Amino acid sequence: GAPVRIVIPWKYGFKSAKSIVKIRLTDKEPVTSWHRTAPIEYGFYSNVNPNVSHPRWSQSTERRIDGRNIFSSKIKTEMFNGYGEYVEKLYAGMDLRKFY
Repeated sequence: GAPVRIVIPWKYGFKSAKSIVKIRLTDKEPVTSWHRTAPIEYGFYSNVNPNVSHPRWSQSTERRIDGRNIFSSKIKTEMFNGYGEYVEKLYAGMDLRKFY
């Protein structure tokens, strides 16, 4: 939205900014509403990681909606939604199975 739009394509949609009220920098991982509500559903960073299964389903494959067929064939999910070469250095040295 306006005046600022933040798109983070390698994150799950709920982790993208909806509206910015304030920005606070911290040296500790904050408790979020998602973590309070369902801590086992997704990790704090909420990166797309096909090697970590969601508690209720596999995330190793996905279906792309291409505008022609909503039930397209499943394809392998790519790490960071295919943006790995651009963002993987942001997570260098992290255990991506624990901090996904």
